[in-house]
Amino acid sequence: MSKKSVLFLLLAFLTSNGLIAQTNWVFDDNSLPTVNITINPDSLNFILDGNNRDSDHEFMATFSFTRNGNTETVDSVGFRLRGNTSRDSQKKSYKVSFNTFIKGNTFYGLDKLNLNGEHNDPTILRAKLSWDIFEEADVVAPRAAHTKLYINNEYYGLYINVEHIDDKFVTDRFGSDAGNLYKALYPADLTYHDSNPETYQNLSSNGRPYYELKTNKKSPDFSDLANLIKFLDTASDERIKNEIEDYINLDGVLRWMAIDILTGNWDNYWYNKNNYYLYFEPKSNRFEFIPYDYDNTFGIDFVGKNWGTRDVNNWGANESRPLTDRILAIPEFKNRLHFYINDFITSFFNETTLSYEIDRLYTLTKDAAILDTYRVLDYDYTISQYHASFTNSIGGHVKYGLKPYITTRANSATNQIDLQNIAPIFRSVHFSTNYNGQEKNLVITASVLDEDSALNVKALFLNNGNEISLLDNGIGADVKANDGIYTGTYNLSGFAGNLDFYLTATDGSSSSSRYPAKPNKLLSASIRNITSGIVINEFMASNKKTIADETGEFVDYIEVFNNGSTLSLDGYYLTDNFQKPDKWAFPDTVLGSGEAMLIWADSDTTKGANHASFGLSKAGEEIAIFRKNQNEFVLIDSVSFGPQESDQAYGRLPNGKGSFQILGAPSPGMANDISINSKKEEKAQPKSIELKQNYPNPFNPDTSIPFRVEAASKIRLEVYSIAGQFIQTLTNQVYPVGEHEIKFNASNFSSGVYLYTLSSKNTSLTKKLVLIK
Repeated sequence: MSKKSVLFLLLAFLTSNGLIAQTNWVFDDNSLPTVNITINPDSLNFILDGNNRDSDHEFMATFSFTRNGNTETVDSVGFRLRGNTSRDSQKKSYKVSFNTFIKGNTFYGLDKLNLNGEHNDPTILRAKLSWDIFEEADVVAPRAAHTKLYINNEYYGLYINVEHIDDKFVTDRFGSDAGNLYKALYPADLTYHDSNPETYQNLSSNGRPYYELKTNKKSPDFSDLANLIKFLDTASDERIKNEIEDYINLDGVLRWMAIDILTGNWDNYWYNKNNYYLYFEPKSNRFEFIPYDYDNTFGIDFVGKNWGTRDVNNWGANESRPLTDRILAIPEFKNRLHFYINDFITSFFNETTLSYEIDRLYTLTKDAAILDTYRVLDYDYTISQYHASFTNSIGGHVKYGLKPYITTRANSATNQIDLQNIAPIFRSVHFSTNYNGQEKNLVITASVLDEDSALNVKALFLNNGNEISLLDNGIGADVKANDGIYTGTYNLSGFAGNLDFYLTATDGSSSSSRYPAKPNKLLSASIRNITSGIVINEFMASNKKTIADETGEFVDYIEVFNNGSTLSLDGYYLTDNFQKPDKWAFPDTVLGSGEAMLIWADSDTTKGANHASFGLSKAGEEIAIFRKNQNEFVLIDSVSFGPQESDQAYGRLPNGKGSFQILGAPSPGMANDISINSKKEEKAQPKSIELKQNYPNPFNPDTSIPFRVEAASKIRLEVYSIAGQFIQTLTNQVYPVGEHEIKFNASNFSSGVYLYTLSSKNTSLTKKLVLIK
């Protein structure tokens, strides 16, 4: 393919409808959508007949989703009841399946939707708030948003649309659905029975399995689950301390435990041996814990406990829970749990911070809740009780008003925790090589969390015994000073081959951590000799609302860039596994000097030539380019990265040559802009305001600009041309503490790159946005 054809394809992509599709359309919580189910009345009567409460039979229906006047319809969907005890309620919960009758059918990349009635919660807000808190705490969990539900044009009430946990979910979060996904329901306590995997496959209660395998059903193998359970039962405390990371993501489990303590969720693994998923992630070769079902939270109680004041050190049931019991038996892990509880209370789990979000969601949903006649059927909630339940207990199982629960729980937890010095926590690690003329360097970046802001972070190399310090000073490859991200550069001139190393972090009290945690485990970087050519230039491993592909789906992406002479991509391969260098072949095309190519990492090659056969894992992994030379695969470029934040892009600065850094603004298909990442701007950022990336970006013609205010103040938001010419003031008024968002309509502007600036009395922050018409 010619250079002209490559450029034409890129332009076609940038102007496709997929690029300007409304971002995160299904789970956008800035407006209240409507779902309408059209179904044969006889089918609906069967579903609602109490005699059929246990039936999971799916009836054919038509699904319509309307938001802001825009409607999308999917024919021939499956529709049925969902849930357990909620099947006995007057206000039912439902499941919509898009692929039951038409194989491969999806709605914005989703196979299924859960429409939850939330009949236990008078505010119809607790579960939605819980899922938002998990996202804030960086825990892998479903997305959720409110919706109005109509069935055959009859209003069935205000519902919460919760993302279904399935193969699509784990592919989105971890880049693949190749591992085993287990749905764990009562009484799934992870108790050891024996070492036979079939034992756990056959455990059931009332015909329902404890651990239901949701992927790989054709060839079920429960060995991974049996190994985890055996390890928890038989390992010594020393092995638990050193090796648990090899079996399950410990940091994810501790963060989940902290959130459950704060939200008062008792219908879970820890207390009620219920409602969670385990996903065995093949790339990291360990389990990820995924929480599920959060309506019984924030003071809702059916078991006779006061969840607002319950002791955080005696939080679970007085029964064996191997996972949480073994973790809390290690003092270092218990200290880390207390650290997270305190950190979350300080950061977001307090009435001051959450009240703004509660008030926003209340304003969004109150009219729909008032008109919801099904809402009053199960517990006779009146309209006045609905309003009162945000600030007062209304009796029965609703023992707290929503806001008072938050204050009570935050205060009691603060008094109960025992804050000890924790060993530094490695949240993520990534490394890459950069080539600047004569110099070749390995750049290592580590996100390290600790109560001590001054850490001694080092990389130690086994090949030659050398070591380097990783610094958080905003100098050199480090983007921003004092942000907890430590960066170091190791000169590789004259070196080629595999470079083995590990990291250490030590705080001022001499508490130390190692990464990888297991004593004999190492990181390894493959170093090449060539100094120019095609490189990985930018990637995003969790694209939720940044840029859509040509079908309108938000999937992960990888951008490659040619910083050498024109080359043919015939014989070049892209992979996320060094052991499988030919995982995905580049299309047979020509990439000119200075040109970029965007690849969608979505494991769906049927969607086009630039869709890879693999996805990226938000939990961290590796990306590499290989070239086949006869029967040998030669490594051309690679990058290894740790856990990623959603809609955060990593890219080379300077473009195509420098080290990987967090980009101030994602720029898929465009040059990475060093001006957005200027150290002068980053260093000057105080904590009084925070400007976030607009979404969608690129956009046409509407986009949203989110920002956060830490102290009530007058805020100005303005748009400028890329040359600095003033375009428009979007807002100029006093804002309270909390999260805010401004809509920007660019109908009257030409396509191009623009800057938007958020200013307070002493602060000015700038990012870029891209308008493409």
